[in-house]
Amino acid sequence: MIIAIGTLLGGIGLFLLGMLHLTDGLKQSAGEKLEHYLYAGTNTKTRGFISGFTLTSLVQSSSVVTVATIGFANAGLLTMGQSAWVVFGSNVGTTMTGWIVALIGFKVKVEIFALPLVGIGAFLHILSQGARLKAVGSALAGFGLLFVGLDLLQSALADHQGSFAFVDAGTFDTYHVMMFIGLGIVMTAVMQSSSASMAMILTLVNAGTVPLELGAAAVIGANVGTTSTALLATIGATPNAKRVAWAHVIFNLVAGTAALLLLPLVSEVFSEAYEQKLMGGNAAFWLAVYHSLFNVIGVLLMIPLEPKISHFLRKRFISEQREPLRLRYVDKTTLTMPPVAAQSILLELKNLHSMTISILQNTDKKLALKEVDQMERLLAKLDDFVIQLFRQPMADELAHVLNLEIKCSQNLSNLLFMDRDICKSEKLDEDPKLLEIFDPLLGSYNLAIEHFREPYSKALSKDVSQLVSVVDETNEKLLKHIKSASVSGANIQFAFNVLGHYKRIVKLLAKASRRIAEIEKLLRPSDIEEAIQETISEETTSKEAGNEDASIKDEKYASTQG
Repeated sequence: MIIAIGTLLGGIGLFLLGMLHLTDGLKQSAGEKLEHYLYAGTNTKTRGFISGFTLTSLVQSSSVVTVATIGFANAGLLTMGQSAWVVFGSNVGTTMTGWIVALIGFKVKVEIFALPLVGIGAFLHILSQGARLKAVGSALAGFGLLFVGLDLLQSALADHQGSFAFVDAGTFDTYHVMMFIGLGIVMTAVMQSSSASMAMILTLVNAGTVPLELGAAAVIGANVGTTSTALLATIGATPNAKRVAWAHVIFNLVAGTAALLLLPLVSEVFSEAYEQKLMGGNAAFWLAVYHSLFNVIGVLLMIPLEPKISHFLRKRFISEQREPLRLRYVDKTTLTMPPVAAQSILLELKNLHSMTISILQNTDKKLALKEVDQMERLLAKLDDFVIQLFRQPMADELAHVLNLEIKCSQNLSNLLFMDRDICKSEKLDEDPKLLEIFDPLLGSYNLAIEHFREPYSKALSKDVSQLVSVVDETNEKLLKHIKSASVSGANIQFAFNVLGHYKRIVKLLAKASRRIAEIEKLLRPSDIEEAIQETISEETTSKEAGNEDASIKDEKYASTQG
């Protein structure tokens, strides 16, 4: 019995590993094409459904497609209705795992097919130089491991069938139906994979350990159990991510209810077909039919229900969107999809860039100081997200984009640091002479930073040049007041420091704006190579005497020297 349980656990583990390597390998080998195909194929609800179904069938993971959908929804590229239909299609796509197991999983000779596939895939992964070939090798090895795991499951049940047969054949009542629905939910929640649960259920039924009718009840549970993954993903997620996840939950609950109403059909029609040895007496085949049937019925029910569900979900989580200072677009669920995450980071940088401009224009210094602290925490969170994303496999072009994104975040962080210095002192407000000297500068400063709300263009450099000229004029006025001793020495020292900060803040703001424009261009696939070359060229020629990325301490020292 101990050996049988160990073999059973090993079979489940190998199947899960196989699914993991297959999904990751296919996802990495497809690269950005997966996201491009999903986005291109979702401009209508029908296409969204087909895209969700097709991609999930190919990569054997609804979570991959759901994560990409969340990323596009956060970016505003998909409406709530379009996102919902991608999720519905993805749910139907997960039924393909049952068909693979039912039609070929129990018929494969492991020694002839599965084990050689594992070996070929492993050697391809180890020996290949290119990331794409390594990913293909991982996918092949994962596909082979699926069948090795299934073979172990069958062996454990075939050799010790009596040990696991805890339900008599023909048992079909409310108590046992609810028990097996609960069992399916628990299995999926624990293994975090409806595919693994389905493989386990199909193997149990195919071995005669569990009656077909109760196996069908467990399939309902496995289908509903996928909502646990979606609900866990909503913890700390963005409002759009929560809406997509809840669309997934609602669909599975509706499909599960339809499945429960169809259960008598399984107990009569499908059981009779199985006993009559139709389709070779393959119980797993009939369960795969049932699984697909109630998901398709769920989709049909969603045709009239989806608009109401989408309208309902759009009105949820509104309070979170109204919070003025928060991350709005990046979501931890997109960490496994670097191209999607990069788009979210770009939108987040635009959002933080705009909020930074508002803080710089805030005349209430106490409130501005509080907002600066909050913004620095948000930028730190964004940096942590980018660092985590760097650990994922990705193309060199995308790594270059992430490098620009983290530099842009650092630009914003540095200028906020200097704005805090300006807000902390009240010497300008206390000295009428300084206020009079700085009045033209403050007007030019506010005008210059307001222009950076627009997309970056070379015309904005004129605003920077004009401000620098005003700073230089103010500097000359201060020097005259030093000679006349009309302003105290301590106030003069502070004034020079502020002058340096104003100049540096606007230059950093310009650099952050330019980098955002560069990132936007890089994320357009057709322009990647050209944009990288332009970016490298600009980085080389725009160092501004090597001081733009100097440390804050160096800047403060330079500014106090006048």
